[in-house]
Formats: sequence, C-alpha cells, structure tokens
Amino acid sequence: MVNHWNIRDKILFPIALVFTMTVSKVYADYSVLDLYAGRWDVQVRTLQPEQVNVTYSETFEWVLNRKFLVGKTENKSDGTEDISYGTYDEQTKGYPFWIFSSSGTYIYLAPATWDARTRTMEWKNPPNSDIFYHTQVVFPDDKTRHWTVLVKDWKGTVLLHQKGNAVRRND
Repeated sequence: MVNHWNIRDKILFPIALVFTMTVSKVYADYSVLDLYAGRWDVQVRTLQPEQVNVTYSETFEWVLNRKFLVGKTENKSDGTEDISYGTYDEQTKGYPFWIFSSSGTYIYLAPATWDARTRTMEWKNPPNSDIFYHTQVVFPDDKTRHWTVLVKDWKGTVLLHQKGNAVRRND
C-alpha cells in the first residue's frame, strides 16, 4: 500500500486550508445582503403568463447568527404568502436564494453575482439546465430596489416575466 500523505502534502495541505479559509472570509460579504434587510412596500407586475399586478409588504430579517436572511410577505393582494431565504455561499462566492409560496410553488436560485459598481445582484440558471432564468435586482439607493424576472422552458417559451419595485419603509 502506497502512502500518498508525504512531506509535501503535510506542508501544502495546511497552507492551502488556511489560504482557502482566508479567501472565503475576504469574499464573505454579508453586507451585500444587508441591502435587503428591513420592511418594504412592494409592487410586482407580471407580464406573462398573464398580466397581473400584486402589491404587498415584505420584511427581511437576519437569523441563525446572521448567516441567513429570511424574507416574509404579508397582505399580498392576490392572497398568497411567500417566504424566502438568502445567504452567502463561500464555495461559489455567490448569493443563493430559496423562495417558497403558499401556492405550492418553490424555486432555488443558484448563487447570484454582485456588481458593487452598478449595485446589481444577478441570478442566472446553471449550465445544462432545462429551465432558463435570469433575475436581476438593482439597488439605485439604500431605500429602493427594482427587479426583473424572466423564466423560459427548454423550448424558449416564456413561463414567467415579471418586473417589480420596492420602497423601504421607515417603520
């Protein structure tokens, strides 16, 4: 039996581990998610599959030692409720979100990228996915966010197209 754990591995593995931990901490910018924290008045316009306008309030709060951001909707004009979870994923250096609706639907958004210059968070479907999605959230300032959602099936048929705006509440 060959022992692959030689001197080089004994030296390089701990260095690689420390480097990985250091790099992860540098990129673990949870402050980006702070942009979501608080109470918001929201308007969403669904363009497809049918045109519908929905208004509601949404609250995002930190939980589990500020590792997850939980969002909850209330008073939605369509009668549904949503709960969402967001975090920072150190392996991908991105921001995954999970969204669950009382309608029975749910979605996992693979880790988003953050562009600090444009204050834009962007989610795209993973490669080789049967579903195409592109979600973009722009924070023009700390009190406003705008977003678009586009979801298509493998044939290119639009399954969902939405545009939304949220304004931070002062309460």
